[in-house]
Amino acid sequence: MPLFVIQSLDHDNVLDKRMSARPEHLARLQALDAAGKLIVAGPMPIDADDTSKGFLGSTIIVDFDSREALDTWLADEPYLKAGVYKSVDVKPFIKALPQSAEQDK
Repeated sequence: MPLFVIQSLDHDNVLDKRMSARPEHLARLQALDAAGKLIVAGPMPIDADDTSKGFLGSTIIVDFDSREALDTWLADEPYLKAGVYKSVDVKPFIKALPQSAEQDK
């Protein structure tokens, strides 16, 4: 299955919107994780020592059957619906390291 890197950038001054949409956003990521489709996900803070300053955006690496399936999933992204993200960039990704036991086969 193909991997994809999703890099999303936040609008300025949307911390309140982000925090309001966060529970639904996390629930969707947890569902992906439970389905074995989430590789890694997390926010990019303006200041890692003080997240009250807000976020630059988010990075997510996912495993979807196709770009079309990913686009369908992204269409319901709570941060997009809430106006948190000003842009979403998706690129295909090949994981080289670290190698898993499955990659060694």
